[in-house]
Amino acid sequence: MMLTGPELAHTLEAAEATHLSRQVAAYRQLSGREECRAIAICGGVAALTDPAFGRKLNHVTGLGMGAPVSRGQLAQLETIYAAQGLETQCDVCPHADSSTLTVLAERGYAVNAFSNTYVSHLTPADSYAAAHSGIEIITDRALVTPTFVSNSIAGFSVQAVSRPPILLETLAQIALQRSDTFLFAATIDDKVAGTAGMSLIETPLGRLAHLYIASTLPLYRGRGIQLALLHARLAAARDAGCTLASVTARPANTSARNTERAGFSLAYTKSTFIKRQA
Repeated sequence: MMLTGPELAHTLEAAEATHLSRQVAAYRQLSGREECRAIAICGGVAALTDPAFGRKLNHVTGLGMGAPVSRGQLAQLETIYAAQGLETQCDVCPHADSSTLTVLAERGYAVNAFSNTYVSHLTPADSYAAAHSGIEIITDRALVTPTFVSNSIAGFSVQAVSRPPILLETLAQIALQRSDTFLFAATIDDKVAGTAGMSLIETPLGRLAHLYIASTLPLYRGRGIQLALLHARLAAARDAGCTLASVTARPANTSARNTERAGFSLAYTKSTFIKRQA
């Protein structure tokens, strides 16, 4: 397994920051709320949307990537989040500038979670396993779009950590809104069993496919739906000229296991630092 060096880490973190910025931009366009924005901070991006969405659309990614972390800028960001009743949460890559941990410790942050960033190196010659018998993958956006939101909500409705229905609906609507996103649906007996998205992001190392918003409806779990959607998206990424694919997942959960089974390598594990309100 190839170790992840600084160049690849910076590329993956920049892509993640771009993805988060586009999530915020799509929500701003959908809602018409101009106060929702992505704020550049110390090499990363801070998302600020609706407090009802929790950390999913209100957190920092890429902090300290290629830039020192400023105590003043971080303090200012904390004030902005606190004004919305939000804790400041920063996802930090192990390749971040050495100042990052020092400043976070000084300001009273502590780690409360981890997330894995996975990467796959793609070539035009790559081939991917066909879906198991009985599973059909639909990539025609005209066919996927009409029920994408309802099926995505249904797929995420039963999770180890529950999310508010308004967040699930918003995330699905954002995927529909984004022009850089391909939509996928897996069906069994002509009934939708799972859905997923893939966004294309240009990077210095070539075009990257960021895989996200994948879920399986409860009735169809354990039947290979997510693995089929992963392989279908990787094939689509290859055909779109991507040289890299990335996906994030919590360690040791089902998504992480499926990602590894699909041939992704663990690039690094990020720590989520949180500063609670006083």
